[in-house]
Amino acid sequence: MKKSPVIHWAKKLLLPAIIGCAGLLTSASAGDPFETSKQLEVFTAVLREVQNVYVDPVSAEQAVGAAITGMLKELDPYTVYYPEDQIEDVRLLQTGEYGGIGCIIQKIDDAVLISDIDPGGPADKAGLLVGDALLFVDGKPVENLRVNEVSTLLKGTPGTEVTISAKRFDAPVLNFTFERETITKDAVPYYGMREDGVAYIYLESFTEQAGAQVKNAALALKKQDPKALLLDLRGNGGGLLMEAVKIVSLFVSSSDTLVSTRGRGGEVQDVYRTIGQPILPEIPLAVLTDGSSASASEIVAGALQDLDRAVILGEPSFGKGLVQQIHPLPFGAQMKVTVAKYYTPSGRCIQKVTYDRDGAGKRIDKADLHTFATKNGRIVVDGNGIIPDSLLANDYYPEFVAALSAEGLDLKFAARTIGKMPEDMTVGDFEIDEVFWTDFTNFLTQEKFTYESMSELRLKELQELASEMDYLGEEDLNPVLEAIKTRKDHVLKSEKAAISDYLSDYLIQRKYSMPGALERGLQKDEVIARAAEIVLNPQTMSELLSVTL
Repeated sequence: MKKSPVIHWAKKLLLPAIIGCAGLLTSASAGDPFETSKQLEVFTAVLREVQNVYVDPVSAEQAVGAAITGMLKELDPYTVYYPEDQIEDVRLLQTGEYGGIGCIIQKIDDAVLISDIDPGGPADKAGLLVGDALLFVDGKPVENLRVNEVSTLLKGTPGTEVTISAKRFDAPVLNFTFERETITKDAVPYYGMREDGVAYIYLESFTEQAGAQVKNAALALKKQDPKALLLDLRGNGGGLLMEAVKIVSLFVSSSDTLVSTRGRGGEVQDVYRTIGQPILPEIPLAVLTDGSSASASEIVAGALQDLDRAVILGEPSFGKGLVQQIHPLPFGAQMKVTVAKYYTPSGRCIQKVTYDRDGAGKRIDKADLHTFATKNGRIVVDGNGIIPDSLLANDYYPEFVAALSAEGLDLKFAARTIGKMPEDMTVGDFEIDEVFWTDFTNFLTQEKFTYESMSELRLKELQELASEMDYLGEEDLNPVLEAIKTRKDHVLKSEKAAISDYLSDYLIQRKYSMPGALERGLQKDEVIARAAEIVLNPQTMSELLSVTL
């Protein structure tokens, strides 16, 4: 299976903490109290002048909100202010729960479409479908709103009523009125067993129930006497640090340090060791990572790598070695603010980007990488994420697929096709047959789909420069452009197998949501298959976990 669309869902961002103007007042002792008071007085005066004499009216909420955004932009991207109307987003980060209708939305051109629906959720029960274009939410038009603004309209206190007007591709405007509910996003949306005896757990996020859900999955799989286990953290942007500690503890029998944190000035804040009794302390174990595995995912991967308890397979992780906390602010607002850096058992911080500033406010350049040693003496480095013990990656789909997705035509095709898919099929067996393929090519014709390849774009840039060159003219590149266009026009034939694979995966994902896509991936994902071969081979595992001289 090629690059799975599941892994690219927006599932990232962890537990952060935040300081606003009120926070500045209470923390004046950490700096110069007079200077803090002075700057706040200046800010108040500027705000008053803007409100009183600026040519256009400016609300206090608008002005202060912009000021807060500007202040936090100078720090790091994980220190964020959440006004009262975005508190459901904070709740989702911490608990995996929020008040809403149970769907994911996507903006295509000016339209906001439903791209995923939670089975059995409020939107599903009300009759909304994947591909429906939202027109109004509680009477407010959504056409000119950003996705996060529409998301805020859809979320709200469970039990409150929402009215939605939507357009379906084959129907007139439809109106739905129903109540919001508490939506729970499982930290472990899927776990299962491969035919070769390798157990598999996919962990989507580190919310409050992550440790318990991984433990329950491990206990259920243990009853099936697995030969090895794959813990899949691809696409997992992190979450609560303590949940990461709980998860590592399930697989480690020693009382070694798993992670430590250091705050301002580099002082050690906390040291975390294993919690409770391990469930699978000796089973051959591999952790799968990619470029979206971040923060708490990297704590788990880094700890298991440093203790030589697991091999890390896949692609280098994101490189977020920062810890955040969530703090309440006045009037129902909240903030997440970076309060510390974390360090793996070997003593390394895997933070890739330096956000520190010197006394003049200038960014400090990143220091050189340093080497550390795992428990067995293997060399690992800091400052660059978690580097896998063996690199594994799925093949990428042709750029035709990226162009198709960029215009949202895969979602529009899914809206027209999901109802035609067999209801009693096994998700791993579904494939695009000739009937579906004909429907797809006819759909592209109706949509008048065309795109420019990267090769065309770069050659056209070169053509623009050709007029300045002595020995090359624009006309010299025309034959190459024509050759590319000719081959591109035949992409549906030359890349039919890869495009069909993508459509099969995509349709399963849209019909059965993430659990169905993950179940299919257990059978089709090439990285999972290769990882299973590695953990089942004692010699390979020994070589990866041993010191190479």
